Amino acid sequence: MSLGAVGQRRSFDGHLCTIRYVGGVQGTSGDWLGVEWDDPTRGKHSGEHKGVRYFTCKNSYSDTAGSFVRPSRPSDPPRSFLEGIHEKYASEFEQRHKADVSSNAGPGSKSIQISGKVVEEVGFDKIRKQLAELEELRIVLLDGLRIAGVLSSYEQPEDQVLSAASKIATTCPKIIELDLSRNLLSRWRDAWQICNQLKSLKRLRLNGNRFQPLEDGFAFEGVSELHLDETLLSWEEIAEASTRFPALTSLTASANQLTSIACAPTCSLVSLTLENNEITSISSLRELSKLPDLEHLSLRGNNIFAISDDPTEETLDFQFPATLQSLDLSRNNISSWSFLNRMRTIFPGLKTLRISGNPIYDQSPLPPSVAAATASMSAAKPMTVDEAFMLTLSRFPPSLQVLNYSKISPQDRSNAEMYYLSLIGKELSAASEGELSRIIATHPRYGELCEIYGEPAITRALVSDGSGQRAVHPRSVAARLVKMAFRVSDGSGPVRVKEVPNSFNTYQVKAIAARTCDLKPFSFKLVWETDEWDPVAKQTVDEADWADDSEDEMSRNEQDASLEQSNASRFVRREVELVDSLRDIGYLFQGEMGEVKIRVDRY
Repeated sequence: MSLGAVGQRRSFDGHLCTIRYVGGVQGTSGDWLGVEWDDPTRGKHSGEHKGVRYFTCKNSYSDTAGSFVRPSRPSDPPRSFLEGIHEKYASEFEQRHKADVSSNAGPGSKSIQISGKVVEEVGFDKIRKQLAELEELRIVLLDGLRIAGVLSSYEQPEDQVLSAASKIATTCPKIIELDLSRNLLSRWRDAWQICNQLKSLKRLRLNGNRFQPLEDGFAFEGVSELHLDETLLSWEEIAEASTRFPALTSLTASANQLTSIACAPTCSLVSLTLENNEITSISSLRELSKLPDLEHLSLRGNNIFAISDDPTEETLDFQFPATLQSLDLSRNNISSWSFLNRMRTIFPGLKTLRISGNPIYDQSPLPPSVAAATASMSAAKPMTVDEAFMLTLSRFPPSLQVLNYSKISPQDRSNAEMYYLSLIGKELSAASEGELSRIIATHPRYGELCEIYGEPAITRALVSDGSGQRAVHPRSVAARLVKMAFRVSDGSGPVRVKEVPNSFNTYQVKAIAARTCDLKPFSFKLVWETDEWDPVAKQTVDEADWADDSEDEMSRNEQDASLEQSNASRFVRREVELVDSLRDIGYLFQGEMGEVKIRVDRY
């Protein structure tokens, strides 16, 4: 009985593993197989026993992926490719055929009885039907069926393979997509001998297999999309394998514990997915900038936190081509706005960006200097979804069209850029004169946005109105923002002030109020408490209650206070509910210069 060879795959009780060692173990008798389990929780060690290392596991995440098993331990039998096809698809046809026979059976139909039991007649018509349906298969999913290759054997003798492979082409010639993930494939040639018979094959999934070094003498002609997730191949091995796919344009190599990209693939990749690896910086991907046709790059779920591995490196010696228009950086470890500020120069052609799920959005939207000087509770709270969207969008030029799956409208961009400028204004206001240049340098789009909206600092936004007073310049950011003071009617919590673009609608204002006041959405209404008074009933105020300017020197403020105290029973302050609407709130608050008082009434 063959002991097995290093690199071969096995399945024990439904659990896949790879043989990493064959031989004796000190202190024991007989031979052993040192295996690395695909599921590392099933092992006991990392290939070391009593201080002696017998093999090394590829999985660097776990120290318990290895075990020793006896060669005599029964393993699950491997399947050939065609056996897997029949197991997955012919059995389904068999069940449907039985149902058809049962439904079509009539009083005149004949049946075969053996010992009083009715059995089904198996004839050539049924076999022809199964084969005809297999011939029409286009998408074949054989995930986890213990397929070892063309033959149902751990060994794949070349002469036997050649004679059996031709049956694949006649059985299922129309396959365009094939999934052979999590099987017993251990050699690239074993996969090629299957795929070489499928002349229409375009998409191939080999996820979860464990491949030995690449052999010579073959190529996967016609395959344009390749998936190598969870194979634990190094990037050098992946790049070498890609040379055997001359038509390759899309490559996925996720969850392979990759830390850097040492070389660029020689194929003309259009899409590259490297999700859930261990990449930490954009500079470790510089080799990918040599791909002239790359359009989409997904780095979701890595550990990226910096542009460069060298924190002192201010300029980079590479830039991705303008063809790269789609980038996914979601669920990484980005925590600095300077990271986003530098992205526009590294990815000049960016049109679609996904960057949600990073710790940068767990911070306050206010700059640290402003947040430290602000006593309100809201200053220390994480930014809302709307704030995160605006502060990200505003750092990219108008060429960015989609952010976190949301198509960017002109109004979205205007709101975002005005909000961003207002925060820069707060940061400049909180800084000394000597720090202004340094602060402005941290906002690369500052000058560009000032040309569009005017300078954000209040001291720079004020102009003379001709009467000795100071008025807000109509083109300034201040003129486009409404300062809202939210107060919960039951008195739970302090007044919280937020600056809101006047182009926001009521739904957006309610979202801000919910997060600002810690309320559930749709559990409250917003009421604008105006400075105007309305009569309670059909009564008029006595003329004596109103002092003529020539007879009484009472100021306007004193008159208002007197009116509020003496006529509270006849006049109430006018209130306007902000009803749900897509209309801009700016139409309500035109001319409002101070804080707009918004009462939050719970339902």
